[in-house]
Amino acid sequence: MNYSAQGFKSYVVPDSARPGFTPILRNLAFYKDSMLNVYPELETIYDLFWGSVEQVPDRDFIGHRPYDPETGNFLPYVFQTYKQVGERVTNASAGFIKAMLMLSKTEQEKQKVLARKWPIAIYSINRPEWKIADKACVTQSLYSVALYDTLGYDSMLYILDHCEAPMVVCSLDKIPKIMLNIGKLPRLKIIVCMDSLKDSQHSRSVPSPFNTNSIRILREWTNHCSIKLYDMEEIEELGKSSGIPHFPPKPEDIYTVLYTSGTTGNPKGVVSTHSNYVHSVKFGSIGRLDRTNTQVVISYLPLAHTYGRQTENLNVFAYGKIGYFCGDISKILEDTRALQPTSFPGIPRLLSRFYDEIRKKTIDAPGITGKIYRKAVAEKLAKFKKTGNPRDEFWDPTLFKPIKSMISDRLTAAGSGSASIEPKVLDFLRVVFAIDMIEGFGMTETSAVGLKQVPGDPSSGNIGTPLPGIEIRLKDVPEMNYLSTDTPCARGELLIRSKTIFREYLKEPEQTREVMLEGNWFATGDIARINEDGSISIIDRKKSIFKLSQGEYLAPERLENTLSKHPLVSQSFVYGRSTKSYPVGVIVPDPLTFVPWATKIVGNKTFEELVKDPKVVSEVLKEIQAYSRRSKMNGFEILRNIHLEHIPFDADNNQLLTPTLKLRRFDAAKYYNDILENLYEE
Repeated sequence: MNYSAQGFKSYVVPDSARPGFTPILRNLAFYKDSMLNVYPELETIYDLFWGSVEQVPDRDFIGHRPYDPETGNFLPYVFQTYKQVGERVTNASAGFIKAMLMLSKTEQEKQKVLARKWPIAIYSINRPEWKIADKACVTQSLYSVALYDTLGYDSMLYILDHCEAPMVVCSLDKIPKIMLNIGKLPRLKIIVCMDSLKDSQHSRSVPSPFNTNSIRILREWTNHCSIKLYDMEEIEELGKSSGIPHFPPKPEDIYTVLYTSGTTGNPKGVVSTHSNYVHSVKFGSIGRLDRTNTQVVISYLPLAHTYGRQTENLNVFAYGKIGYFCGDISKILEDTRALQPTSFPGIPRLLSRFYDEIRKKTIDAPGITGKIYRKAVAEKLAKFKKTGNPRDEFWDPTLFKPIKSMISDRLTAAGSGSASIEPKVLDFLRVVFAIDMIEGFGMTETSAVGLKQVPGDPSSGNIGTPLPGIEIRLKDVPEMNYLSTDTPCARGELLIRSKTIFREYLKEPEQTREVMLEGNWFATGDIARINEDGSISIIDRKKSIFKLSQGEYLAPERLENTLSKHPLVSQSFVYGRSTKSYPVGVIVPDPLTFVPWATKIVGNKTFEELVKDPKVVSEVLKEIQAYSRRSKMNGFEILRNIHLEHIPFDADNNQLLTPTLKLRRFDAAKYYNDILENLYEE
């Protein structure tokens, strides 16, 4: 590969190539360590947050849309200033410590509380109280552990027990979920409800099935189980009168533990320090964020995920304004129009939905309307690919301004992360919104940062180049035929080295050692390609785990093991793409059970005829989906479409199995490529 090609977008560290590895690549504009010594006063998230409170105390900070139970509508945004939030954080942080001290029965227990460094779990949708609870942890050198429903109820209980949190801060609707299995959570002592537990105020909460009687029962239930129940107002009042001062963390202290579903077993707790996330802010902002103009961002990406968390941290760094969505993703555009954000953090699943809806009203519209939009989009795309400028003085005011207004009149930039986005979707949205829209790559283990395109880059199908402070290289994966010596482009597993790399997987030293290689390189498990222009593209996964477009991980082996227990299934191959929100699959039925079952539906036919019968395929899919739900699979894990195969996977003929009868997943994806394409198109 020619690393010295003209216009190469990455800096190649001289003499850094090694056998089995590519050279080390860095950011082209910030390739020297001396260029990265920015904002030395920021060493922790405490410094970041309280520095912004000190600099812009009277600027609006976090806002939400109050719910009006009389009309059933959400009202305009109401904001709290940096100073107001700072006061609440100070009080809540002291309240957390005071509440734990009040439960301490011995001097040893008291000293353990005062030593800090214990976790508080946070469990709710994105809302102001999430932010206040998180920053309250920071203010007392505690660390937050995020809980979320997507992983499933059992995983939520596992996380809460595994992290040993003595306290949960959660929304009202989550309390019964926790209490149903409180016996499995012996370390949990305190629940802090984000919603008011006062009868007079509860009617103003976000809509929920709870009423005054429900709250009374919850209080009796928690009291019976020796769980202390507070609401946020009570915790803040407790802290206000406690006299407990701030207890700032050190850079090496834990900031957060985020659990990721990227394994075949239980979720892994990714332990990240203040230093990790502060460097993520610094490296992610160099040359990109303006602290002089107020940034406004919508918060809807789960704060239990690193992308959502770090989007907010970057906005705090920029002295920005955060508006929380109402909790219903179907109303996200209603929220953005009310908020008028300047930037939009996107994920492929949602951006693809925008793409489909806008196409219907523009280039796919009938008659003269569609003809005009097709001409305008084609002209803008051609211009954009040449210049990198998505704006047009003629077409934008006349045709595209209303499209941009569907999100925000003030929108100037958007991003796509958490999974790969289809190039046609990215390019189309760039020109119809007339904004800089860039794709990037980061992981929980890298504190959300890694690689990113630069504004004005007209390319698509890649994740850009390393951010400042990030080093990358590729490692050979010979078993998949990906080599650093491949031509014209080097290919291999993407390795990342940076001060943003996590400390460890909580209580999982062996799994930590598996991904942390010699020289402090983190092995991502993603197969990447260094393109001829120096940009990077993700092209495959090394492990049999893949990420869907909404950012959730699937472990296909676990799903296949579950499906194999169904009497109709002999073998299965579960497949997914990072540009799609659901998996599809190839099923080899068991002839002994399948043939009698299928003939009852369509009459006597051969095995080969039965697997090709559309009615049979449809009934098998329904059966598998019902079985998957009974097996407690998450919604995003359930197959949406299937192909029935009458020829078994084997090691000799189609060679889809190894000699030890394990599925060759990479080969199976190649073998069924056309069929898998059709499964997604149907």
